[in-house]
Amino acid sequence: MFRLLSTCRPALGGAGRHLRPLGGSTSALRLQRMSTHSDGDKSNDSSSGPMMPFEEFIKLKKRVKSVQLLWALPSGFMGMVTSALVVTQAVPDLTTTPPEEIVPILGMDPLIFYGLLGTVNGFIAMAIGHYVFGMLWHLMNPRLSRELNKRDNDFKLRLAKHRCEDSSQYEDDYFGDKIQNVSDYRQWVRTQQQKRADLAKEAAAKN
Repeated sequence: MFRLLSTCRPALGGAGRHLRPLGGSTSALRLQRMSTHSDGDKSNDSSSGPMMPFEEFIKLKKRVKSVQLLWALPSGFMGMVTSALVVTQAVPDLTTTPPEEIVPILGMDPLIFYGLLGTVNGFIAMAIGHYVFGMLWHLMNPRLSRELNKRDNDFKLRLAKHRCEDSSQYEDDYFGDKIQNVSDYRQWVRTQQQKRADLAKEAAAKN
């Protein structure tokens, strides 16, 4: 477990690039400023001071998510195995009962019912494993955790500021999940600006 946790600890001395302004675009944020305050949140001390370089933030966030997934899979498997063991102990004659003596559970064959129950337990165990690993990682890496959360909050604020108001959550990479570097971020901002301009032209044409 501790080996998995340590794989997510990058070297912070690194050569990650800081975000830079988007060429002369008036709507682009000044990404070289490494502090961001949200409107109405005057007491947010976490947004002050230097932040983790953007590309380093993306790599660390992706690495933590990947290891969380690896942690969740065996947790889900163990959840299903545990559920199967409990069922075999609670209903030992589940597979030997004659068909005419089978009593449906919620209108379903007991085998189907307990199979679905085991699957649900597996997904619940996956969610628990995913959450537990994340909690352990944040506890064991407090400094990295603070820097990751600070940069993540800053990133979300930037996306919210530039996102086209009429964008759908199912198009144009609404949450910026495909952004892997500064170039991707700039392209995402340009896409949102273009979409906003197109919508403004359509509205002007209707009027």
